[in-house]
Amino acid sequence: MTAEFVLVAPLLLVLMLFLVLAGRVVEAHGQVDGAARDAARAASIARSPGAAQAAADQAVSADVNGWCSPPVVLGFAPGSQAVAVRLSCTLDLSFISFGAMHVTGYAVAPLDQYVGRTYG
Repeated sequence: MTAEFVLVAPLLLVLMLFLVLAGRVVEAHGQVDGAARDAARAASIARSPGAAQAAADQAVSADVNGWCSPPVVLGFAPGSQAVAVRLSCTLDLSFISFGAMHVTGYAVAPLDQYVGRTYG
């Protein structure tokens, strides 16, 4: 009985670490996608490209608080129907000795046609 436990214990430990890793990665993807969605929505109601970038930055910093680079706001131009946000983050997995992982998020939100905007 003891010999079997000695052989199975490391496998159970590896399985537990894998489950923690998988759970953290899935949670991080959800957080990054949610932050990108919030940033796209915030940018879509802005009146200028600078205000759109500032609103997207503020939404991302409120959601993920420092582990992502500033979002890239795309599509805020004359004649555009939607604004898109691409977000890149680095997930720290050093607590389980795995290093870091790159996570990206992407979201699109429609621009309101009846809001006056400046593109200068």
